[in-house]
Amino acid sequence: MSSPALTNDLFESEIEIYRKFLPIVSPVEGANPKTNTWDVPYTIGELSYLVHSHYRYYGKFPSVVPGQLLDQFPPPSKEHYVLDNFCGSGTTLVEAKLRGIKSFGVDISWLSCLVSNVKSNAVDTKQVNTELNRISKEFHKIAIKYSAPEDSFVEKWFEKETSRELAALREIILNLPQSSERDFLLVAFIGIIRRVSKAFDGEVRPHINKAKKQRGVFEAFSKKVRDMCSDHDHYMRLINTRTPSKCLLGSNVELPSILNDGKCHLVISHPPYLNSFNYTPVYSLEFYWGVPFEAEYTGGQKNLHKQELTAHPASEKITDSYFSHLEQCYRETYKIQSPGGYLAIVIGDCTRNGELIPVLEKTIEIVKKIGYVPHEYNYRTTHYGLGKYAYRHRADYHGDADKKDGILIFKR
Repeated sequence: MSSPALTNDLFESEIEIYRKFLPIVSPVEGANPKTNTWDVPYTIGELSYLVHSHYRYYGKFPSVVPGQLLDQFPPPSKEHYVLDNFCGSGTTLVEAKLRGIKSFGVDISWLSCLVSNVKSNAVDTKQVNTELNRISKEFHKIAIKYSAPEDSFVEKWFEKETSRELAALREIILNLPQSSERDFLLVAFIGIIRRVSKAFDGEVRPHINKAKKQRGVFEAFSKKVRDMCSDHDHYMRLINTRTPSKCLLGSNVELPSILNDGKCHLVISHPPYLNSFNYTPVYSLEFYWGVPFEAEYTGGQKNLHKQELTAHPASEKITDSYFSHLEQCYRETYKIQSPGGYLAIVIGDCTRNGELIPVLEKTIEIVKKIGYVPHEYNYRTTHYGLGKYAYRHRADYHGDADKKDGILIFKR
């Protein structure tokens, strides 16, 4: 059995923070292929170290999962890289950068690409703070002149004063020259939207919290920027800024041609769980306020993020479409990988109308049909929570022993 990194005070300062929360791995005797259980007995707070706290992304993909996989399957050379084909908020890219491993991500959402690239790369935080001071002066000068947008969506989710201040702050950021510092400030802006709305902060899909105390927009924004700068400074002290990492906007069923170089050693893939909430409605508030930026980050393609893999509700039609998408995207990874490459899929079973849908079993069947060979199966227990939608053991399985939450590893 392997154990988490030591946390004894004598050694704590010598251990990189990203190695302090490794899963506890226990082998299952006599299993073929090799099978383990992973225990991840840590909180969201503990796993949101460094830049992982920049942006709240609602998914069952804690930083220790790609971290463990990257340690277990290091690339054979500096030219080889890891690919995350459901990049989300860039968790894999950050963990790869911390280990000096070249990485690429692919995501259909411009917002996910923006967040991933900001989190994983260096930024001049002194310049960010200079811009913040300038924005503060401009905001307090012009905010009173702005009117709140008049539509039913914004009126439902935001107080009028909040909408007015968000509109003013958005305009200031929109008019900044393009730079990594502007991207950083935009992530901070998008990152406070849920906080200053009428919605519960911790729920996955937004719901109105009638008892919520409203917070000033610029107060929330300036605190977010300062917190991000502090975390980013710590992150940059640990990385080699020359290690490439980039999230590409695109579809994982037609991977960008830049990946056709035979150097993809490891694919870490975390598709949305079947019957989990679709990301577009989950981030509807953020996408609303991000509309003026969309064309800039998508090359003029509107609503590209709405082409996401649909997982909810898990009707028969959506279930069939879900597995069809998985087959297409893993055929793509098979095409770009050379023999000896690895594919790690982080995925879980679900129920539909009380009936078990064996997602892991079906995924194994699909991937084997493509040509991958089973290498190792890992089943995880989880204890960290997601606000009101917390899950304590085997993801959201509520003690159902038939359901599995797995990290399935295959070899090309």
